[in-house]
Amino acid sequence: ASILYISPESLRSKTIERLVLGRKISRFVIDEAHCFSSWGQDFRVDYLYIGDFIKSIQEKKNLEDAIPISCFTATAKQKVIEDIKDYFKDKLSLDLELFTSKASRTNLQYKVYEKGDEEDKYQTVRDLIELKNCATIIYVSRTRKAFLLAERLFKDGFSAKAYHGKMDKAEKSENQNSFIAGETQIMVATSAFGMGVDKKDVGMVIHFEISDSLENYVQEAGRAGRDESITAECFVLFNEEDLSKHFILLNQTKLSIKEIQQIWKAIKDITRLRTSVSNSALEIARKAGWDDSVTDIETRVTTAIAALEDAGYLKRGQNMPRVFANSILSKNAQEAIDKINASEKFVDNQKSKAIRIIKKLFSSKSRKHSNDENAESRVDYISDHLGIVKEEIISIITLLREEKILADAKDLTAFIKKGENKNRSFNIVDTFSKIENFLLPYFNEEERIFHIKELNEQAEDNGLNEINTNNIKTIVNFWAIKNWIKRKTLESKNHIAAAAMQSKDLLKEKFERRHALAKFIVEFLYEKSNVNVSKEDLGKDEVLVEFSVQEIKNAYDNTFSLFKVEITLDDVEDTLFYLSRIEAIKIEGGFLVVYNRLTVERTEQNNKKQYTKEDYQKLEQFYESKVQQIHIVGEYASKMIEDYKNALQFVEDYFQLNYSSFLNKYFKGSRQNEIKRNITPAKFRQLFGELSPTQLKIINDNETKHIAVAAGPGSGKTRVLVHKLASLLLMEDVKHEQLLMITFSRAAANEFKKRLLKLIGNAANYIEIKTFHSYCFDLLGKVGSLEKSSEIVKKTINKIKNNEVEASGITKTVLVIDEAQDMDKDEFELISVLMDQNEEMRVIAVGDDDQNIYEFRGASSKYLEQFIQTNNAIKHELVENYRSKNNLVDYTNKFVNRISHRLKQTPIIAKQNDNGRLKIVRYQSENLIGPLVKEILDKGLSGTTCVLTKINDDALQIAGLLLKNNVQAKLIQSNDGFNLYNLAEVRCFLNHLNLRDDIFLITDETWLNAKREVINKYRQSTKLEILGNIVKEFEASNPKRKYKSDLEVFIRESKLEDFYNENGDTIFVSTIHKAKGREFDNVFLMLDSFNATTDEGKRQLYVAMTRAKKNLTIHLNSNFLDDITAENLELIENKETHSKPNELALHLTLKDVWLDYFSNKQHLISQLKSGDKLMINGDECLDINMKSVLKFSKLFIRQIENMKSKSYDLKRANVNFIVYWKKEDSEEEVKIILPELIFERR
Repeated sequence: ASILYISPESLRSKTIERLVLGRKISRFVIDEAHCFSSWGQDFRVDYLYIGDFIKSIQEKKNLEDAIPISCFTATAKQKVIEDIKDYFKDKLSLDLELFTSKASRTNLQYKVYEKGDEEDKYQTVRDLIELKNCATIIYVSRTRKAFLLAERLFKDGFSAKAYHGKMDKAEKSENQNSFIAGETQIMVATSAFGMGVDKKDVGMVIHFEISDSLENYVQEAGRAGRDESITAECFVLFNEEDLSKHFILLNQTKLSIKEIQQIWKAIKDITRLRTSVSNSALEIARKAGWDDSVTDIETRVTTAIAALEDAGYLKRGQNMPRVFANSILSKNAQEAIDKINASEKFVDNQKSKAIRIIKKLFSSKSRKHSNDENAESRVDYISDHLGIVKEEIISIITLLREEKILADAKDLTAFIKKGENKNRSFNIVDTFSKIENFLLPYFNEEERIFHIKELNEQAEDNGLNEINTNNIKTIVNFWAIKNWIKRKTLESKNHIAAAAMQSKDLLKEKFERRHALAKFIVEFLYEKSNVNVSKEDLGKDEVLVEFSVQEIKNAYDNTFSLFKVEITLDDVEDTLFYLSRIEAIKIEGGFLVVYNRLTVERTEQNNKKQYTKEDYQKLEQFYESKVQQIHIVGEYASKMIEDYKNALQFVEDYFQLNYSSFLNKYFKGSRQNEIKRNITPAKFRQLFGELSPTQLKIINDNETKHIAVAAGPGSGKTRVLVHKLASLLLMEDVKHEQLLMITFSRAAANEFKKRLLKLIGNAANYIEIKTFHSYCFDLLGKVGSLEKSSEIVKKTINKIKNNEVEASGITKTVLVIDEAQDMDKDEFELISVLMDQNEEMRVIAVGDDDQNIYEFRGASSKYLEQFIQTNNAIKHELVENYRSKNNLVDYTNKFVNRISHRLKQTPIIAKQNDNGRLKIVRYQSENLIGPLVKEILDKGLSGTTCVLTKINDDALQIAGLLLKNNVQAKLIQSNDGFNLYNLAEVRCFLNHLNLRDDIFLITDETWLNAKREVINKYRQSTKLEILGNIVKEFEASNPKRKYKSDLEVFIRESKLEDFYNENGDTIFVSTIHKAKGREFDNVFLMLDSFNATTDEGKRQLYVAMTRAKKNLTIHLNSNFLDDITAENLELIENKETHSKPNELALHLTLKDVWLDYFSNKQHLISQLKSGDKLMINGDECLDINMKSVLKFSKLFIRQIENMKSKSYDLKRANVNFIVYWKKEDSEEEVKIILPELIFERR
């Protein structure tokens, strides 16, 4: 008797079918039979083909009796057993007999300990190991955790090793054998460990994190106490957050209906020229716009294809080349054998195999000759029959062709890219040749981490305009496949770690050889494509060419060139593989087995046909079951903590009772809905427990394609968006790589990320939250900065339209836009282009047209309105104000009605019933600064306070006057004219981080050291607090790892005003624009000659007024607010004439100082800090040693004269900023001083 072990996937192979048809089958034995059921813990679509295969075998063999079938599973509950029985009844009319054994094991003791955090768990693990001192398995849910935990135990003196599915095979086997032999006491493993491991003396199993199902838990715990004479113990270290991790992992690995639709769209696209295609899973994923850096992408593609096949959209085949027996050139077998023995091309062990292959082909030829069929043998069949691996079969067949024993069959076809009288394939080869030559010098024998976007930009600077980040990844991947470099996968998709495995000279020689051959091949195929061109091929982008490897080699050998090198068939195959990787040509069929391909035959020809919810039903049921299994295993842990016997009965009932009876017994009433949600009850309460009905309505809307949220001030817009993002990720089947959120500022992006980290933990790090500009820089593979951002959106739109952007960057299922009222023409066009690229994409646009105050830069709420009208978007109005007192809301409601065109129709509703202080002081004169400051000095203020003005100069004078009166005040300044990156304090911090080109990850030690150094140097600087806030903000949004590139983008995209933290001791003074998005208990608003006749002016004023939480005081010298009333409104008429202030302060910018003057003053400037006093000396400023450190520009000298004419004399100065500046067309940076000047009135 013989046993054939095969996987369900291999039943599709013609070879397996032939083997089975040629033998008497006594019984089909199916292991892991729970995979038949979508209620099982591991449903697999491929299992559903087993019944069809058995039926086909029975019919082809004309069997009278059905082939016996046995199904085995260690973890089947009643519903799964019913599904298995129903499946075989339906497919093969079989009634399976049931044999069961109880799930419980009498020699196992179960304990569940509730633990607070990872450290608490680790201490418990150590205590248990020391106490029990026996062979132990510790189960964890992540591969990284297995490695880290084993490493930590080993460092603490325990004999521990790791085991997980992604380990090197040899290491995995070595660690397993070491544990079985008793050389290693502790195995830290994922669920991949245990199958087929029969170690009898395992005395303890510890689940560091609980399993994702009761089935898996019982199976894993069952690894203990295999020897029934010993009592073994099974511990679970339980924390409800572990269930959340399982839900997140399930959400990230499950295949959503939209993803299957994306694969179907890709299949439709690649089958437009022919119904049957052969592509690798990676190629299909890229065509679908998937991010190819995502884990298990090949599994996800094959699962999607299996689902499409199950629904009847396509058929899968096996891509296996065939050898036609009529291609044998030798007259008989002996002649062929003599040629083989005489040949020098075969090594000794190949000769005997070649002779066996020839004999097999001759027997195939004689067998088929009688019925005039084309005698052929599939390579996989020859391989199975002769017991020679298929790669070796192919290699030998190639040699047989070279020796003219077999004819050279034109078994390859390729699609070559053509343009109008152009060889586009040649251009691609030329581009990639330049890319490889550019990249080579960067790779050394020492491992380095590379930032792909920086490499991309450097390449562009070197004149490689056709490059993008995907091209770089393609080359690096190819080099890694060829073992020319050793590549390590990093968590950041923007970075790669790699080291050269061969010398640069050797690699350069290989490149030149391959580039020359690649160019020859595409030229050869291009010329071939021009011969006998059919009418239908004229004008096509891609033309099909038939050829063979031997044909190319012969053509190359027949060319004449002085510097021609000898090539082998292997060189040709290798170059063809390279050409397919860089997508210069698309290869079909043939003997190239360098990479695995899927052969797909499209059966559904209707292009409009979509994969439907009905088609998705089986998979959906499986995922729903997985969700319930996580809840059920969590319930088991809770019961085990409370009542041991009850918990054991719970397990018994789970496997023995009818599933609905089990649910009715243990999950009564509303709890049955609870276990359908893919989050824990605690997380559900955290997400949705404290939201208003309107907020909940927005979050629960998971069907509407286009949503617009008109969010009033104080309505909890940020909170709703954060909870919506969490809901999309946790409950709405949205993968993080297919979710994009776009904001208008780095500060907003950071705020969202910080809040998400608190809400959903580490999963927040994978959500793409970008500004418009940083997203565009990402798509174009560039390192962004504010200086380069003026045309970047427009440029990106053009690149997307011309298909010059990597598909995975723009393939999204959900797009969320924050502050959508602030979109300008280009930004709105970018959104529209993304919507065109993703027909089924959901878009959620949130904004408040009443708060659009950026019209000066082209922003307009008309684009939000256009989005609503064009797409028939469902509009939600968030109008409940949680921020402001009742009378403040009433007052601003009356004012905002004056804006001529508004989106919101419902007035804002105050959630606070009590009133605040509302005061308006109307003047008949100008110069309001003095009386406003006097009122602040006279008032006893509590809580946070801000004074708002229209222009910077007014804010500066108010801050100066408050400081002069010993009030702690802070002016919210902007970095107009310079990037935050160039601020001396920031640059000092970055320099101490030592961010060399080869450093990409910043260590905690380096980070702390840089903080210490900068504090020591800039202790006296008035800008040190700003730097401290920058550092804290970056730490809060990057708590685990700090990448250099993330820090640089964060600093270059941020603005100075983002880093002023409100506190009750300091009065903040700001312009209205800089205060948007902030809130204060007390707001003083100074409107000196303010124009409120335009809608833009009204919106600015509305933004200013709605910053106030408790008290609002407005000082103005016009009457446009006279007719608005509200409760407790105090209206004061001030008829006094107020003089100009005695002092005026000015903050100088780059245009106000003589920039070239600083180049010889660097040593002196290095001794200065922000806040240091300077002396005035005519048109220059001196340091305390009376040395000149700056001169005013001619433009500013005229301004000084102008101030004198108004009775103001320049009296004092201090250093406001020290910044780095670089002259245009110069590489040299110099430090310059931007001073604060004080003028006194005569």
